[in-house]
Amino acid sequence: MNQTDNKMAKDVILVVDDQPNNLKVIASVLGRDYSLSIANSGANALKILENNTPDLILLDIMMPEMDGFEVCKRIKAIERIRHIPVIFLTAKNDIDDIVNGFSSGAVDYITKPFNSVEVKVRVQNHLNLKHALDELKITNQKLQELNATKDKFFSIIAHDLRSPFTSIIGFSELLADQMAEKDYDNIEQYAGFIKQSSKQAMDLLTNLLEWARSQTNKIEYKPEKIDLVHLIEETVKMFDQIALPKGITIKRVLNQNLEVTADKHMIATVIRNLISNAVKFTRMGGEISVSAQKDQEEIVVKISDNGVGIPANRIEKVFQIDNNNSTLGTAKEEGTGLGLILCKTFVEKSGGWIKVESEVGKGSVFSFSIPSCSL
Repeated sequence: MNQTDNKMAKDVILVVDDQPNNLKVIASVLGRDYSLSIANSGANALKILENNTPDLILLDIMMPEMDGFEVCKRIKAIERIRHIPVIFLTAKNDIDDIVNGFSSGAVDYITKPFNSVEVKVRVQNHLNLKHALDELKITNQKLQELNATKDKFFSIIAHDLRSPFTSIIGFSELLADQMAEKDYDNIEQYAGFIKQSSKQAMDLLTNLLEWARSQTNKIEYKPEKIDLVHLIEETVKMFDQIALPKGITIKRVLNQNLEVTADKHMIATVIRNLISNAVKFTRMGGEISVSAQKDQEEIVVKISDNGVGIPANRIEKVFQIDNNNSTLGTAKEEGTGLGLILCKTFVEKSGGWIKVESEVGKGSVFSFSIPSCSL
């Protein structure tokens, strides 16, 4: 348990000793301040540790069948529990025994007969150190996540954002040169490329800004009553023209009465990103379906396509920050995976869930929920 939890619950100490009198003495010394778990043999201790993770272990050495040194070695060989501090509490006080104890992986060695005050102080000191190390591990993990986020952010700026602007500049220069020479061939095509690249850059910038704000908790959740069907219709209309060059049809399967209380901007962003992805990864002449219906206490929105699908080993990663999680669309459209991360953030902020089902070559179904009452 961490230091915050420690204020609410007692630390758990596993005491391993085959002598009942010794267990009683230890219980009288530590039982008031800590929660004690008892094992009367090394084998029983290891069995307890299969399903429990105490904060500290007090371990006797002289026990039948398996001595304390062997028990400690086995504990330290198990990845899940090797971090638990082990203190030997024993009558064996030869220097060789003490050295053997520390070599087995113990953090301290207390000889019997012991001073109760000393035992309390040593136990608490090692618990404090363990809690500090636990907090450090959590901090390290958070720093690694922040570094991954930072790397992703700079990767998007350095590569993905540069790509559409390079296209805009290149075709703009071609357009300018041909206009200067009064050569009007292909100018409509060039203008189309510029428009497409501009939209890609705007979508990416929008997602970048919203995602960056979400990471610093600067996005305020502003719930309001929403006509969900109308919001979906408005969003789908934006993509009808975008889907047209690929011959993609977007079907609506919507009830006429679906009102929710949620942040309209967030829900619109989720729908926009999911439909955008569906268009991107659906082949020429394909079909996308957008549906919404009430399911018990929530509204479930589904965006399904018959596109390229997602490999099974990547499904779990689609909502994670990952520099290698970008895939080209069926018309070589570039992306970052950032839109799906933003979808997950906004859906969870709205009190719902988001998931994906997919099969390579057959398409994908992205579903998310909006609680119908509690939002």
